[in-house]
Amino acid sequence: MLFAGDKEHPLQGTVTALGTSQDTTGGGSTPVFTHVHRTYTVRTDTRVLVLECPYDMDALHIFAPSECGGKKKIAIGDAIHFRLRKDHAYVLTSQGKDEKLRVVSEAMNDAGTTVPVPSQQP
Repeated sequence: MLFAGDKEHPLQGTVTALGTSQDTTGGGSTPVFTHVHRTYTVRTDTRVLVLECPYDMDALHIFAPSECGGKKKIAIGDAIHFRLRKDHAYVLTSQGKDEKLRVVSEAMNDAGTTVPVPSQQP
């Protein structure tokens, strides 16, 4: 993949699916919490990436939104511009700001082949 500088967003892809991922924290003597995050499957010319929004969908959303994209939430069919740095994608929001999403998985997008994407529930 192409890595870019701080202000460039050279990659473009189309959101083809929405899903969710879960992680749990705690255990033992502390309560167990399950955190649900929105995932976005993004197809570029050469890759298919699954990006995870850092916001909890199941918590109180006083200080942060539950989904990524700024005021206009990312939706299926949206074209997004982003750059990659290590295991994160920096997506350009409608307000012209960067939003940091985690790259959950990455696969080749070969012409004429089907790319398996992890099972996700919207």
